[in-house]
Amino acid sequence: MKSLVPKFDSPALERAYFFDGLRRYTIQRASASWTAIAIWTAFFFLDWFVLHKTDPALLLEVGAVRMLASVVSTVALLLGLGPFKFKISISIAMFYVGVLTGWLALIAIVALYPGDLGFRLHYPGFLLSLFTVFTVGGMPALASVWLGGICLLTFGLGELLLYLREYGQVEALGRTLIISAVFLSLEYLMGVAVCTRLERAARRDFIARQNLRLAKARANVARRTMKQQNKKMAEITKEKERFFSSAYHDIQQPLAAIALFTKAAQTKLNDAADVRHELNVIAHTSGDIVDMFKGIQDYSELGSYVPHIVPVDTASVLHELKDQHNGPAVARGISIRIYSSRWGPTLVDTDRALFKRILSNLISNAIKNTSRGGVVVGCIVLDECLRVDVRDTGIGIAAQFRNAIFEEYYQINNPGRDRAKGLGLGLSIVRRAVDLLPDHSLGLWSAPGRGTRFSVYVPLTCTTHSLPQDNDDDAVNSSTLRGRYILTCDDDPAVLEGLRLLFEGAGALVDAITSMSDADAMLADDSRVPDVIVTDIRLNDGHTGFDIARRVRAHFGWAGVVPVVFFTGNLISLSALRELAAPTLLVRKSSRPDFLLLEVSRIVAALPHAS
Repeated sequence: MKSLVPKFDSPALERAYFFDGLRRYTIQRASASWTAIAIWTAFFFLDWFVLHKTDPALLLEVGAVRMLASVVSTVALLLGLGPFKFKISISIAMFYVGVLTGWLALIAIVALYPGDLGFRLHYPGFLLSLFTVFTVGGMPALASVWLGGICLLTFGLGELLLYLREYGQVEALGRTLIISAVFLSLEYLMGVAVCTRLERAARRDFIARQNLRLAKARANVARRTMKQQNKKMAEITKEKERFFSSAYHDIQQPLAAIALFTKAAQTKLNDAADVRHELNVIAHTSGDIVDMFKGIQDYSELGSYVPHIVPVDTASVLHELKDQHNGPAVARGISIRIYSSRWGPTLVDTDRALFKRILSNLISNAIKNTSRGGVVVGCIVLDECLRVDVRDTGIGIAAQFRNAIFEEYYQINNPGRDRAKGLGLGLSIVRRAVDLLPDHSLGLWSAPGRGTRFSVYVPLTCTTHSLPQDNDDDAVNSSTLRGRYILTCDDDPAVLEGLRLLFEGAGALVDAITSMSDADAMLADDSRVPDVIVTDIRLNDGHTGFDIARRVRAHFGWAGVVPVVFFTGNLISLSALRELAAPTLLVRKSSRPDFLLLEVSRIVAALPHAS
């Protein structure tokens, strides 16, 4: 008989079940044990009432047996509920030692009594003890069966000895003993069935409580997670509301300035006065709006951008950045200096566009927050990486703001929402871009009143690469577009007119269309092959700039692939251009006109027949 009740497959779960049972039934075992000891001791008064007149010496022997059994049971109970409370095998053994001690003491007392008097007085005690073995304490069924069997066997031996001692002296003793043994055996069998059912039920209850506990734990985790998500969403919503409120204010300001200076220019034109100042203010203010939207576009593009890691020459990037930011630095009355490696070109493994955007944003941030002194950009070769530093002599950043400055729309020193300082997305874009690039990291040192140093750590290129020479500066000049034929397409008449004026000002020949029907009409005239197509992506007639490009390319297929520049305000990624064969280029409508002109000149200069 290995086990009446199947055990759990997991030993750990089996131990947990017994520990749980010991904990849950501790009070029940203690109550039953102390009650049994109290009843056992109280029965001494029954012994005294029966024996003190007939046989006082026998009373002493019976009292000694009761006292010894009480002491042994008490010690076993104290050990099982005290120092060995959570030792499964010892705790169970102590409980059964107490039960077995009382059982054997009861047999001894029955044997001490004269005739069958002790058997008749104490037989109910055997029934109660056997009931306790099978039902009290939540003990294992197998252990209860073994202990009950031992009790039944010792009871039978005690009956046999009593029968042999009183044989012929007590009438019908044999029949009484047989009937008693049968009743006790039936109780044993019923006890086996009961304790087996009790343990099966206890195991099912244990599993149910375990599952409930796990479900509650999962629910608590889910509730905490949901609470954190709700808190995060509330913070995001608050930040977005703050951003839109600030953006609304920041965009309204330059729009109002444009309207006012436009009106002033119109008035002066009517009086034949010089309007160059007003036009300069309008151009500068519209440029501020363009910069605002460019920051938003740059931030949104990072969500779907896939870095293209190639060897990049840091010296060329740094010199490009100096040319780009020298004008704004001079305008603020500060200097910008570049220190590149003294040991020749330093190659790093990075995405050139993202790397340049990171440094550009850091330099722009440094210029905006520096009123005197200057900005220094340099690089230091470390063990396996290059550290590029952007150091300024500006206002510095206090310690409590050094995490907040990388959050969206956060600006430390701009309570008046000066639009020249942007929307507060520059450093957030830096952080996201650095996170996108493998093995790149960002460092920050700052002292209020002394300046700030941002450090970008970029992995060095392990192997030697030959970088292609960039001849764009030679290829692109003011005459690149002179005489070229450019086809422009946009459904906004104002933008379309602006494009025509921009490219005609560079000496190009320009045709402007607004839809696919315009394109078909133009192609029907057997016009000249365009040197480049400049088109918006979303058009009002249900077609797209991609459709226009395919239609024109298909018509002039004999002349090769016509380059396409998508000039759009849509928030799309560069990967969207893959559905059209190269050469293609994406230029945002938030870009300045000079940048659009430069990019169109570059793509035209790259044509095989360009001179």
